[in-house]
Amino acid sequence: MSSFDERESAFEAELAHRAEAKFRVRERAVASLAQWAALRLGKSAAAAEVLAREIIAADVASPTVEPTIDRIVADLIPAGIPKQEVRQAMNRFLAEAEAAERSGRSWRELGRGKFTLPELEARLEALQNGAILQIDRVDYERLFGLNHVALGRLRNFARGHQCVPSFADTAVLFRKRIASVEEWRDPQRSPT
Repeated sequence: MSSFDERESAFEAELAHRAEAKFRVRERAVASLAQWAALRLGKSAAAAEVLAREIIAADVASPTVEPTIDRIVADLIPAGIPKQEVRQAMNRFLAEAEAAERSGRSWRELGRGKFTLPELEARLEALQNGAILQIDRVDYERLFGLNHVALGRLRNFARGHQCVPSFADTAVLFRKRIASVEEWRDPQRSPT
């Protein structure tokens, strides 16, 4: 094999590697966007995973991300979330996925305390009475948004997991609600 053939082969391999990396970045970003949208729609973790798989499958067939964004915007219209916020979230998820790809780390491992919605739900469910879980502000903004309804979403999410949210300078804290004596005696009694 001549040196020209070797260079050509190496160039083709590099192009294939870049195309594959670009595909992985987009797939990761779309999965994060689907999770983000599912939270805003109040879906469970299982329903969020199903929605993410559906959206990724539909996105693979399209050469651009526009149809995916349009679909998510259509789903979020009842929640009052504008297209601009969906685009900002997608841009943020693309940046995170690109950084993960460059570092060679899993996109879920990138950065301290990165949570997906199902991971956060599982950790909150596992908390003991009075225990605290901390997530950083970046995770809060990524999962709940940064608009006038984000705080309501956070409170509803926390209440659904028997937690009370509070804000620190650079983090959001979830404290597991301590059950009252009456609830300990009668576990069937619903919390007030």
